[in-house]
Amino acid sequence: MNFEELLNTRDIRKTTKVRLPYGYFYKRLIDGKYSNFVEFHDDVADNIAFSSCVKRECEAVEKIAHAGQLRFTPNVGEGGIYAIAVEVGHFITMEQLLNEEPSVVARKDFISGTLRDLFDLTALLHEQEIYHVCYAPSNILVRKKDQQVCLLCHGSFYQRLDQDVLYDGVEDYVAPEVFEGGAIDARTDVYSLGKFIAWLYESSGLPMELKGVVEKATAEDPEKRYATVEAMRHAINARRNMRRSGVMAAVALTVALIIVGLFFYLLPSPDPVEYVQPVDEPIPDEMLEEDMEALLGIGADADSAALAGIVVKEQLKNDSLGYSEGKMREYNAKAEAIFRKQFSKAADAIISSVYTPSNMSGSANAFAAKNSWMTEELAKKQKELMELSGLSSEHTQRVASEIIEQITQKKREALDKDYMGIKKQKDEQESSARRVPGDNKK
Repeated sequence: MNFEELLNTRDIRKTTKVRLPYGYFYKRLIDGKYSNFVEFHDDVADNIAFSSCVKRECEAVEKIAHAGQLRFTPNVGEGGIYAIAVEVGHFITMEQLLNEEPSVVARKDFISGTLRDLFDLTALLHEQEIYHVCYAPSNILVRKKDQQVCLLCHGSFYQRLDQDVLYDGVEDYVAPEVFEGGAIDARTDVYSLGKFIAWLYESSGLPMELKGVVEKATAEDPEKRYATVEAMRHAINARRNMRRSGVMAAVALTVALIIVGLFFYLLPSPDPVEYVQPVDEPIPDEMLEEDMEALLGIGADADSAALAGIVVKEQLKNDSLGYSEGKMREYNAKAEAIFRKQFSKAADAIISSVYTPSNMSGSANAFAAKNSWMTEELAKKQKELMELSGLSSEHTQRVASEIIEQITQKKREALDKDYMGIKKQKDEQESSARRVPGDNKK
């Protein structure tokens, strides 16, 4: 392969398309720089009202001052707007992120940070009467640099289009009234956000404090949902705080019960005790210098003073054998080393069964199912080994996340980089590679 062919191959790999509900998101090398583009689906762009919808949105989003709101410029051809050039940055969909790094959900503050960014941006959009409508994982972008959640192409600007065509494949994340020609408002976004939260916890299971919130947010009747996203956020925070308070109360009650139990356990026994006056015979020095095991074997003929001295010496010896902080650290370090070794072996076997060439070249849905199974198995193994090691849940979760990331990275590097299930779009890529979206259609 000569240098020119190498550059062409690199260009093709870098311009791999990712399917969004309304078009394909990809990079294109233009004048030595990579630019982001969204090329709209033909059945969407062919609508006579489509160009005006894109122009209205382009003007409106310029007023949104938030890092998560992406700016864009329409590309106009003879038939109207067929694509948009998106601001510079390395973006992937939320769906891609979890497929590439399934352990990311276990990172501290990832889920809470993602929801915080979405709620902040959505509340800001609602102030301008802009509604995103579809929070499907494939319709939420993430900036790779800082994992900032970003949104593009808000559904409320495209109400004049055929909604069944626009949201083909992601219908589960769109409120029912949208397809019935009903009003699109804050309750529409509340429904879709509820569906997205349920998806985030799909592998680990929805926490108890969120089940009621998601159930109300995704009610079929819009009137039974939260009226605003702020009301939904308040409900989530209130339930989480209530759960923390309940946990603290349970811990306090448990500690109190233990203290009371110890108090009664340590009370003197009311049974009469028969005391024996020991003789005032000194303990021979040679006996004190003997090994304790030998002294304990002197037999029943030993006098009471000698036995009493041995008991006192044994008590003094035992009092010095408590666990110090240093010994506890040493124990935890050994327990962590054992946990790392056992979990690394188990995780490698589980991840290797999923990250195979055949799985990578299969369908995205099939790979997502295997990925979900893998996450569940890893969580089970972590819990099992945690109970055996005696380490805390937070400790083992942190170590397990590190191991999973390391193994996942090695598996990805060992496979063909183009493993995202996009090889099936090869014909489509080759045809689009001959066309530069920055140029006007002829």
